[in-house]
Amino acid sequence: MSIFAGLLDPRIAIVERAIGDGLAASFPEEQAAVAPAVAKRRREFLAGRNAAHDALAKLGAPRKPLLPGPDRMPLWPAGYVGSITHTDCHCAVAVGRADDGVRAIGIDLEPAETLPPGVLETIGRAEEIAWLQSAARNERDLLARALFSAKECTFKCQFPVTREMLEFEDLSIEIDLRAETFKATFERDAGEFPRGHTARGRIRVANGLLASAIALYC
Repeated sequence: MSIFAGLLDPRIAIVERAIGDGLAASFPEEQAAVAPAVAKRRREFLAGRNAAHDALAKLGAPRKPLLPGPDRMPLWPAGYVGSITHTDCHCAVAVGRADDGVRAIGIDLEPAETLPPGVLETIGRAEEIAWLQSAARNERDLLARALFSAKECTFKCQFPVTREMLEFEDLSIEIDLRAETFKATFERDAGEFPRGHTARGRIRVANGLLASAIALYC
């Protein structure tokens, strides 16, 4: 079962697959774009691009190279928006059409594991860390990873709209893992989103992975 199944509007195409050896690029231009990278990065890039082509095909998009732009974000075909994410062994892509009212998408995939030392102190606002400390001890590690993931997917979703690189402190997150939901609140003005603006996303833990997803609509 797809870990992202049901986390986004059904009009959004989702493709997931394992990352393995021997992946071939769909286009020579994609191979060239990642040629200088180490082998691990090439596998991740090519798996993501191949999944993206499959997701785009589901929506009837023209088949052409999906290259990174100056900001390293994929240059999606005109009229389409999307997001790519991966762990060391699994990747996922979500793509939507502007004609369906989809304005931006952010997805993030993480191992359902403890964050590396020091990361929580970097990403967490004071009230978020206090919330984690109030949670049951056996839930804190997973909730900290969920906090990181929710911020990452919200960053990715808002960027095509605002063109602003937010800091972790610029978003505050509230999570309900049992309901598979989260709320992101902007703590500073970002483009058209004023301080206090909220966006709601979905989040899930399954099969050793943690997935978060959020979308903006016209």
